[in-house]
Amino acid sequence: MFWVTLIVVGLISSLVFHPLFNSKAGESYGEKLNKIYGTYWAALVAHLIGAWLGGAYLGKWGWIVADYNVIGGFIGAIVIGYLWYLIAKSQTKAEANK
Repeated sequence: MFWVTLIVVGLISSLVFHPLFNSKAGESYGEKLNKIYGTYWAALVAHLIGAWLGGAYLGKWGWIVADYNVIGGFIGAIVIGYLWYLIAKSQTKAEANK
């Protein structure tokens, strides 16, 4: 159940927050989701890693489901997802300028 909760947190955070980070990609949600720097799958992996790290390192406080810190997982997923967005964006711009 721990892994199911972690995957759900990572998936929700990637579907909600990554299009917010990628706000200049288009008008609709679909355009923002499909025109992501570094592809959506890479962003999903980043959010899953962030959810795992956040749940593990932010302690046992807040909302705990199946021995997993959901709030900490969301915080970690958002932070790591945003860092991935910045890295992918800078790499994409660097390759475009070559």
